[in-house]
Amino acid sequence: MDTPKKTSPITVVYGNTPDRMTELLLSTVSLASRIPQGASIGIKPNLVVARPASQGATTTPEIVEGIIRHLQDHGHNRVSVLESVWVGDSTKRAYRKCGYENISRKYNVPLIDLKDDDSVTIQAENRSYDICAAMQGIDFLINVPVLKGHCQTVMTGALKNLKGCIPDSEKRRYHSLGLHRPIADLNRIIRQDWIIMDALCGDLSFEEGGDPSTMHRIISAEDPVLLDSYCCTLLGFTPRQVPYIQKAADLGVGKLYDGDEVLELNNPDDSYHIPRMHRSFEHLVDQRDACSACYGALVRALMETDDQLFDQLQQLSRKLDAPAAAVGQAFDSGAWPFSRTLGIGSCTSSADMFVKGCPPTAEMIKKGIRDFLGQQ
Repeated sequence: MDTPKKTSPITVVYGNTPDRMTELLLSTVSLASRIPQGASIGIKPNLVVARPASQGATTTPEIVEGIIRHLQDHGHNRVSVLESVWVGDSTKRAYRKCGYENISRKYNVPLIDLKDDDSVTIQAENRSYDICAAMQGIDFLINVPVLKGHCQTVMTGALKNLKGCIPDSEKRRYHSLGLHRPIADLNRIIRQDWIIMDALCGDLSFEEGGDPSTMHRIISAEDPVLLDSYCCTLLGFTPRQVPYIQKAADLGVGKLYDGDEVLELNNPDDSYHIPRMHRSFEHLVDQRDACSACYGALVRALMETDDQLFDQLQQLSRKLDAPAAAVGQAFDSGAWPFSRTLGIGSCTSSADMFVKGCPPTAEMIKKGIRDFLGQQ
């Protein structure tokens, strides 16, 4: 096996041809030579929802295709794609909608739905976590996250993308545990051996996509903490604003970016914008221990609610000095703590009025808002 070339810890390629960009990137970092022949290789994209990559939520399929082609051209044939989309959606539908079924047929690479997998319990210091059993059979894990914003954790990248390697029940539990420490612990339990970050057109404000920012780049690194903290600088904030990055660094998962050299393979294109939320609604919502799927659906519903109804929600919240809506596992038992607040999701069934579903869709929540305001 050839000795891997010495490269910068962070490598960036710019452009709008993801297949060519991926090949240039992987050849530069000599990815194939880093992997022992005969190794079982897992590719973990971000397919959080069944939406095409052009909407800014999911990994560009041409990048994954380029990785597979590069590996097979160098004799690596034990390759699989592994994913579990967020609670309430279908991984198989995401594979189909996002173009991965065609890749599977073309290269004879299995698509593993981790929602169908067994789980195993792993200890991390004095904490126990469940992971999907298939992850223990992977010798070399290639993480292919999307650089994008997140309504609960500010941003999501390499570290958080491993959350797709755990059972749905554990995804819910992570939110009840505060989300950030479990994500950091997870990255001690599951090691990602290389990261190819899709920063082509992620939605920089919302993990479900819908407002993609064309960033024209793919970024590669071995260290997920280094990569995620570098990406923070691209979005204009510090790793301390994303607690799981700092916690992962504190746990020894990797090192924080502190101006390390970045190898740019071609001329940069910095023509991207950092979008801001169209509306400020954090004061309208109590989201204690909320799962991303429920809270994300509520965020989308609030973003799409017409101006008149949104103004009514704001007026009601100010009048009562209470949230207009509440969502999260913290409300799953006991008396409803509000007098006139709309519950979102099955965990809020003790509310006088709530939107059913685990999770409910944005359309269901918008209807629930209309009905709720009609009774005030």
